[in-house]
Amino acid sequence: MLKFFLPSALCILSLISSLTASDCNSPQPWHISVQWDNDMLTGTDEGYTNGARIAFTRALSPDSEEHNALQNALRRLTGAGADSRIDDFRFPGTGELRFQYGLGLSQLMFTPKDPDALTPPPGERPYAAWSGFEFSLQVSAAESASTATLSIGSTGNPSYGQDLQNWIHKNVSDSPIFQGWDSQAPTQLTLNLHLDHKRRIQFLDATADWPLQFDGFTEWGTSLGNLRTDIYAGTHLRAGWNLPNSHLTPRVQLGSFTETLFHHEPRNGGKLALYGFTGLRGYGVLHDITLDGPLWRDWDESVGSKPWQGEWTFGVAAKYDRMEISLSHSIRSDEFDGQSNRSRYGSVLVRLSGVF
Repeated sequence: MLKFFLPSALCILSLISSLTASDCNSPQPWHISVQWDNDMLTGTDEGYTNGARIAFTRALSPDSEEHNALQNALRRLTGAGADSRIDDFRFPGTGELRFQYGLGLSQLMFTPKDPDALTPPPGERPYAAWSGFEFSLQVSAAESASTATLSIGSTGNPSYGQDLQNWIHKNVSDSPIFQGWDSQAPTQLTLNLHLDHKRRIQFLDATADWPLQFDGFTEWGTSLGNLRTDIYAGTHLRAGWNLPNSHLTPRVQLGSFTETLFHHEPRNGGKLALYGFTGLRGYGVLHDITLDGPLWRDWDESVGSKPWQGEWTFGVAAKYDRMEISLSHSIRSDEFDGQSNRSRYGSVLVRLSGVF
């Protein structure tokens, strides 16, 4: 465990230090999110079995001269300040644009159902794990928000999927040790670009003064790279009391750790917010390294990913002052040909805000 988490923690601290060095005279609050997905929360132990992420986001000056080279590259990909018709569609009209940058460390883990099988039985997901860093820039306006994220990571042994699962099963869950990690997706360095766009559902503003308020957004985006290449579209809806201006990404979802969208202040003021949420996404998938295997290496256990996939998420959340927590449940459609069981898993997210 230490050989994975200690270097990763030191790397994150180094990155935060470098990103905040130019802003030390005017500190801005950091948003720190800790996310955990696990199928044990829904009573299973197979498929997408575990996901974890720690992410840091912070407001950024709109002045591009104060951005570093990576932030400026991601800024151009969001469409901020560009003049094309596509960029005009992403940010219609004139208005103040707000910038937030972020970095995160994530790990995804996949296993078959049978812990004793040295290779995955037919119809079950092959062993695979990925760990990596994400560098993100989000630009938001009154009605829309766009995010560009660069992820860099690795599958295979450098992802430490087997090490982490063995430690959890021995020390936390007292579960069987899975025996087939030697058949996991081979080691490959991955480089992926994730582009995401969200648009506020404006007619729900009519509920702003109701005791039970509603809001939400539609979204579309794409991932490009050797980790995963896809396109997607979906929607996310909330209903509750004193809805906050922050929007959670309840599950570990590469390329998206959303923070403040659309509104500058909570609608009714006050520190406490309570709400429920639900979301749908549909995907068109061209390549998924955890199913199809690496682009430049053979993998005997690879299975053909389905070109059309979907996911439904629902849950509850609460926010008090600078702390927000959510609990959710997600169900995925079949992800590969011949799949015998659909993945379902629970998610926990805790987010804190403060000046560090």
